[in-house]
Amino acid sequence: MDGSLLNLIEGLIILVVSIIMGAILILAPGSIRLQRPECGWVGWIFNIANLVFFFLLIPFSGFIRMGLVDASLLCCFSIPNAALAVALEFTGLLIFLAGAFLLLWSRLSLRRSFRLGGVKPASSDYLTMHGPYVHMRHPMYLSALLVLLGVAMLLGSAILVVTFFIMTYLVLVLIPREEEQLDQAYPVAYAEYCRRVPRSLFPRLFSP
Repeated sequence: MDGSLLNLIEGLIILVVSIIMGAILILAPGSIRLQRPECGWVGWIFNIANLVFFFLLIPFSGFIRMGLVDASLLCCFSIPNAALAVALEFTGLLIFLAGAFLLLWSRLSLRRSFRLGGVKPASSDYLTMHGPYVHMRHPMYLSALLVLLGVAMLLGSAILVVTFFIMTYLVLVLIPREEEQLDQAYPVAYAEYCRRVPRSLFPRLFSP
């Protein structure tokens, strides 16, 4: 397949998937609304960066892949070895799609209990223990990291690679603070849930 045609297809896939993710995030029950993180600056930075990434950078990345926008804007680099470049792009696309699927599955499982990172559960919320939450306690954080890593690999973007490591750090700092909030909101149920699902960010499949 011609390289330019492959890039066009990959760009279209990114755009279509980003539209689907954006629509689900906005329109699903408990949709994104003004919420105030109560865990300090980490929650604010993570949520702002996450929204910018999903609603601006991902579609922008699709246009870059299609050749409609200058790739240098995201400091994209090329790999001289053609076989390695194709393998990296294909792996990145698979990781991106896996992250998008996990995000949609997680978001639909949460329904009206969805909250931005670091936002305390409301009295009307319930502890979600089905869907991907059977396997890990924070699948939405994992999905966001997978989507970001996948796009970074697909584009070969130095900026997105750096962003991935920053977001990973923010997630690792945010998770303990958010779990304190969940433990306060569901003191008995959350302790039992943590016992049944010991992994916070990765499925038990990857446990040593």
